[in-house]
Amino acid sequence: MKDLLLDFLSILFPVLLYQFVVLTHSSLVKDIIYKISLGVLCGLAIASSMILPDPIINDLDGDLRHIPLIIASLYGGYLSGGIALACFMLTRFFIGPAGWELAFLAITAAFGAASIFRSRFAKQTPWRRLFITTGLTLAGFAISWLSTISQHGNAGDIRQLAIVCIIQLLAMGMTVFLMEVTIKSKQMQRQLLSVEKMNLASHLASSVAHEVRSPLTVVKGYLQLVSGSMEGKNRIYIETSLAELKRAEYVINDFLNFAKPQLEKMEVVQVADMLHQIRQSMSETVGMYKVDLQVEAEEGLRVEADRYKIIQALAHIIKNAVEASYGGQVSVYARRVSDKIQISVCDNGEGMTPDELTRLGTPFYSTKSNGTGLGLMVAFRIIEAIGGQLEYTSEKGKGTTSVVSLDIAS
Repeated sequence: MKDLLLDFLSILFPVLLYQFVVLTHSSLVKDIIYKISLGVLCGLAIASSMILPDPIINDLDGDLRHIPLIIASLYGGYLSGGIALACFMLTRFFIGPAGWELAFLAITAAFGAASIFRSRFAKQTPWRRLFITTGLTLAGFAISWLSTISQHGNAGDIRQLAIVCIIQLLAMGMTVFLMEVTIKSKQMQRQLLSVEKMNLASHLASSVAHEVRSPLTVVKGYLQLVSGSMEGKNRIYIETSLAELKRAEYVINDFLNFAKPQLEKMEVVQVADMLHQIRQSMSETVGMYKVDLQVEAEEGLRVEADRYKIIQALAHIIKNAVEASYGGQVSVYARRVSDKIQISVCDNGEGMTPDELTRLGTPFYSTKSNGTGLGLMVAFRIIEAIGGQLEYTSEKGKGTTSVVSLDIAS
């Protein structure tokens, strides 16, 4: 029992060390570094569980080696789980060959069982994740117990088995709790950093827009005054200058919308009409990129919003999808989901990596070589101001899907 409690502490220490590593390093560190760290630390936990205080002499004695492997596989994926599994193999090799086959089958079964739940594990709630991990722990304990019966012909001391089972469940529960605290704390760190960046960029954008707008207004006024007296090429030059000034005004308005979206006139907007209007206005862009743009909307869907602003936000989102899908297809669907209206924009472009996906909407970040990211930032801010939500999902090489969720107009 004393050895099992020491085993318990040797499992928790690497997890605490992982928590320290994650929370004390910059949010810009790539996720793969955290996955490698988790795999290595869980591998050390497995090794210490098998070696301390004495090397194992029976692979069915009920140590806690499978707990770090399950944690690494579920929270870190195949990379972390593979590193932890390799650490087990090396440790078991140095301990000795006796019982190697049984140990290999048991640990491989634990890794395989964890891999089954891996694909949907991150999307579950913390309580469901705890349920999955404790379920795998109980399954591992049951397999170990049944193997002991088949090997020795008896069930052993039931009281001792119950204590071992409880310690394993407590160890898994504490480990999952620490991992969930780590994840939540890291999310809060990233959110705070994002808010700080957005506030700084908002102030900068507002200041620049106001400072540039004043001289542009003066220049535009004088050009309009002299345009009536100009003829020939000089008049063409003036008209071209006025057109470029108008384009500059659109950019300035985007800066102001990013800094603080002004919802001037809230009204009930028909979603189908709005999407078809955007489809018509983008016909030139769609033709340029040779994209098949499909728009479908359920009848009777209505939202309350500033018509100009919501069209501007959706146009930015659809335009990005079109530009990412040269020669491909972009599908826009609007439907009612519970008490919300969801507008989905799906493309079959290059897609994005998880790292690129997490940076979408941050100040001046763009996946395009000549992009500024301003359009998407404005879309995020407008939809947020209306009370909606914009979410992106993507897979590299398969395309991207954006979902705008808005309240249904009463």
